[in-house]
Amino acid sequence: MCPDMQEQLGFKVKTISRLLGMHMDRRIHSLGLTGSQGRVLGYLCLKRGEPVRARDVEQQFGFSHPTASGLLQRLAAKGFIVFVPDLDDRRCKRICPTEKALQLNEAIRAQIHCSEQALSAGMSPAELEILRELLDRMIHNLTLPPEKGGICP
Repeated sequence: MCPDMQEQLGFKVKTISRLLGMHMDRRIHSLGLTGSQGRVLGYLCLKRGEPVRARDVEQQFGFSHPTASGLLQRLAAKGFIVFVPDLDDRRCKRICPTEKALQLNEAIRAQIHCSEQALSAGMSPAELEILRELLDRMIHNLTLPPEKGGICP
């Protein structure tokens, strides 16, 4: 028997994702970025010193080429990234965060920390560990092909 929609795990996970996304988007907006720009900037700062190209951003976030290109151009226009020639492949340009981006990323990380604190308020470390394990198991289950027990076709 199916539980009521609001008791279904997928509904609860989607609700948490939506609320967390709205919360983070509001906080990142206050820093002058869209949610997507903030996530991409965080990724670029994390990968600082590694060769990151537009196609890496496309793959990491599931963006189409025009979407990634536009987002990166807007970050460049705001002074958060620069494009430098790729010495390994002259057809490509590497994307590098600027000092301005690195400073803003610290503010974004602080916002993420606040969100994590709010999200886990009232939970013990043991409960959080169990929750992480269960969520990891759900992620694993959803990435399995149907023949191995994943989501039904």
